Amino acid sequence: MTVKILIVGFGNVGQGLAELLVEKERMLREKYKTDVQVVGIVTRHWGAIVDEHGLALSRVLASVLAGKGFAHSGYDLQSQTTAELIENLDYDVLIELTITDLNNGEPATQYIRLALERGRSVITTNKGPIALHLKELETLAKTHHAVLKYEGTVMSGTPVLNLIEHNLAGLEIRKIEGIVNGSSNYILTRMEEGLEYDDAVKEARELGYLEADASADLDGWDAVAKVMILAGVAFGVTLKVDEVQRRGIAGLTRREVEDALGQNKVWRQVVELERGEQEGCLRAAKAGLRLLGNGHPLAQIKGAGNGLVIYTDVMPLITVSGPGAGRRETGYAVLNDLLSICTEQC
Repeated sequence: MTVKILIVGFGNVGQGLAELLVEKERMLREKYKTDVQVVGIVTRHWGAIVDEHGLALSRVLASVLAGKGFAHSGYDLQSQTTAELIENLDYDVLIELTITDLNNGEPATQYIRLALERGRSVITTNKGPIALHLKELETLAKTHHAVLKYEGTVMSGTPVLNLIEHNLAGLEIRKIEGIVNGSSNYILTRMEEGLEYDDAVKEARELGYLEADASADLDGWDAVAKVMILAGVAFGVTLKVDEVQRRGIAGLTRREVEDALGQNKVWRQVVELERGEQEGCLRAAKAGLRLLGNGHPLAQIKGAGNGLVIYTDVMPLITVSGPGAGRRETGYAVLNDLLSICTEQC
């Protein structure tokens, strides 16, 4: 089958996805009987390019990685707005990869709505729309016989949302603890290894771990968004931003890190969700710094890694860990969602 996709946003994740599509083109055709054609790419900085027969991704990537944007890709820039392309272009799946806005989820939420209203499926790694509008968007997808996927919004390429929704079906999830921001965890790990906070932040930025707005990572807003998403997926609860207790890693000193190590403990930014006694309520919803003893599963998560500990009624403790940041890792989450949609809609 041929699947036509429109990509909105072509930063690290979009480029990582494009690299994977080029590398795995033959495997996708032979193993999954799927021919993926990227018929359009829209960006805020470089404009939009379109080819109804499929863009030559290798050429586009070469131009972008050379710092030339789309200028030397061999395609003419389009004059339509992003919304106009979403409404008018012939595609099967919208892949929405723009920058997160946790205030209102825009403009990403508008883009997702437009695609779903056309009956087009959507994949996003954008935490804003999913944290703020998940139930509405899922209802819209169902109404128009489309599919909404968002695995990459939590723990990048580590498939925790699929795990919760499908593999743990039939279990009652009672509590979740997790490290879900790889950037913060990298900084804390480097501070344990002797770096001052500012030096660790600089290093994380140079490695591309920090969000465009670093406060999203350092002040805990990224973790708050993921708490909201996990609340919806695991507990069916819709949270507002101000209902999540938050404390970022900014302000933590090397002395505090060293004191913790002397007590066989480590500082970690931990998200916590716990089911309340009444249906639809949570006893706890937190995203903040926490001292963990070395015996805690999350204490062993180092570098840019992420981990989740899930407590259930039948299996008391399930731990999953994996990459929490990276262009290819998050690009893989998008690819995995795409293959899932192809399977569901075949």
